[in-house]
Amino acid sequence: MKKLSLLILVSTLVLNSKINAQKFFEGELHYKIEYELINQNIPIEILKKEMGNSFKAYIKEDKYIMIHNTYGDLGWTKSITRLDEGYSYIEYQKSDTIYKYRLDVEENKLLEIKRISNKKKKVLKEMCEYVILDYESTDPNSFYKTKRGKYYFSPKYKLNPKKYKGHNEGFWNLYVKESGAISIRNESTYEGLFKSVSEVTKVINKEISNDLFKLDDSKIVKLVD
Repeated sequence: MKKLSLLILVSTLVLNSKINAQKFFEGELHYKIEYELINQNIPIEILKKEMGNSFKAYIKEDKYIMIHNTYGDLGWTKSITRLDEGYSYIEYQKSDTIYKYRLDVEENKLLEIKRISNKKKKVLKEMCEYVILDYESTDPNSFYKTKRGKYYFSPKYKLNPKKYKGHNEGFWNLYVKESGAISIRNESTYEGLFKSVSEVTKVINKEISNDLFKLDDSKIVKLVD
């Protein structure tokens, strides 16, 4: 009887250990954004105005939101990514239209994807690996030709790669496959133009309400082909 009780206890501990090991991050992250000019003819103030100098991210296992503090003519910018639906939604504060995009579409050309483990950087007091993700735009109207990225991550903030399999946009499915975690420092270089660096300054572990992901029903939703 004692042996049976011990076996049950051990099995329970092993099961709980596996469940805890598989737990994915849910919570709120605050990022600051800084810019470095490559082309000195681009005013940094314009970059801050149109792209923001900070943003907040709200993350659940199968969806996430980013709200940038842009302050151009359209006000703040909110992107809602629904991995469970396969779509992302872009909303501007002062626009009556929400733009809907398919996540499984990526027309840019992938140049490189690689995990780097031997050149770590300290982020949030932790030494973090990074993933190189470079691609070339195929859109003749794009403001950039090549985007090169370094995305630093900590296994402390886990993502579920299975949920991101269809997130082809920005080749983000490949990043998550390599890292399995949230990027807490993003270094994005738009060749010949500028470099943006967004880094987490605060992490709040908490339950995120599904109500946050509801679209504003006073606005028109337009699917972008």
